[in-house]
Amino acid sequence: AVGCSARSARGEYNTSSARVSGGHVLNVHLVAHTHDDVGWLKTVDEYYTGQNQSIQVAGVAYILDGVIEQLAADSRRKFVYVETAFFARWWAQQPDATRATVRRLVADGQLSFANGGWCMSDEATPLFVDMVEQQTAGLRFLKRELGVVPTVGWQARVAPRRAAPRRAPRRCAPPA
Repeated sequence: AVGCSARSARGEYNTSSARVSGGHVLNVHLVAHTHDDVGWLKTVDEYYTGQNQSIQVAGVAYILDGVIEQLAADSRRKFVYVETAFFARWWAQQPDATRATVRRLVADGQLSFANGGWCMSDEATPLFVDMVEQQTAGLRFLKRELGVVPTVGWQARVAPRRAAPRRAPRRCAPPA
């Protein structure tokens, strides 16, 4: 997670979420979040474990480990997670103590989820039925495991227009 603060006219930093008013003031909101493409340039396994760094530097399991550790250490921190496919894999490997910490972070509003789908629809599911299927799988997981349903959706990046295959690739297919 990236932090940012701005020095006020009086010299102190304002790192609160309160709106700043006055002349020539720019309010900047940073949203620490994931955008870990499920199976875009590398396989799901390579992204998750951090293998094949020559293609792209990414190790999703380590991102989650670090985010949870940092959120637990400072109640002022917040993070938005997007790709349920990676979160579900990480979740399955966590001991009960870590799961309890994550549930507390979610309940306290420090960790939240956007979209809630198994993966973001732009890369993985170009057809409507596939978008509904992967979205449903992710939302069911979050509701079952954490008792939450995301209320925010977003599209972090829109891929250039291209010819879509007849069916979505099953690289990021939700479990049956």
